[in-house]
Amino acid sequence: MCHNAAFGEAQDVIELGSRNAVNVVYGPNFSTIKSLQSETGCKVDITRGSTALKLSGSNEAVATATARIRALLEANRGFEMTIDNAKVGAVYGKGGETLRSIQDRTNSQIDVVRGATHAVVSVMATKENAEKARRLIQRAVDGEVELGPGEVAEEIELGSATAAVIGRGGSNVADLEKRHGVKINVKSDAQVARIVGKPEKVSAASKDILAIAKPIIDAEKAQAKAEEALQTGESAWQVEAVVDDDEADGW
Repeated sequence: MCHNAAFGEAQDVIELGSRNAVNVVYGPNFSTIKSLQSETGCKVDITRGSTALKLSGSNEAVATATARIRALLEANRGFEMTIDNAKVGAVYGKGGETLRSIQDRTNSQIDVVRGATHAVVSVMATKENAEKARRLIQRAVDGEVELGPGEVAEEIELGSATAAVIGRGGSNVADLEKRHGVKINVKSDAQVARIVGKPEKVSAASKDILAIAKPIIDAEKAQAKAEEALQTGESAWQVEAVVDDDEADGW
């Protein structure tokens, strides 16, 4: 802390270290930083684009504000988790709606930074809210979609038709979601599609998915049956010869 003798003010700088920490200090609609200034009499400022927090005021005001800010940051330490880059879109959601929803529901600050192959998800919140955020982020990564009021979920086994249902770059899934107003998550490893939405919309989307998948699955089953018949020496074209006993005796 330094002192300005001319104005009788004390000054201090706290390096917050991340945008998450900056947002924690700001609070919703800047409510936390406004409350901090009005209750301590300390002027608090964060330069736009910076993570350095500047404090100025009387010795007592700066000391009080500094202590409160450090306590606030300590109470919102949160955690970091690493996810595949391919899962970042699931965490953000369409237009960032999933990420905003998680932040709003858990009163947390979340930042996602991509690396070469993986991304680091940083979360700042109280201990209880951080655990809630962790569960919701993991559910987003796993492709689980929460049910809203009046919504249902249906799962369809896709088998070898998984890629066809997804489409190039997810084009088929995107089209189905848009046409039917549902959310569809396809787990490629499990070869299962999960549809979430209003009952009638889920039913319609399910029919369209089956229209894509069923011919492929049926063809695969038919091929497997034909291969099995060949292995056992049977064929649909083979006709077993029947010899009459009398004719056999005649020879």
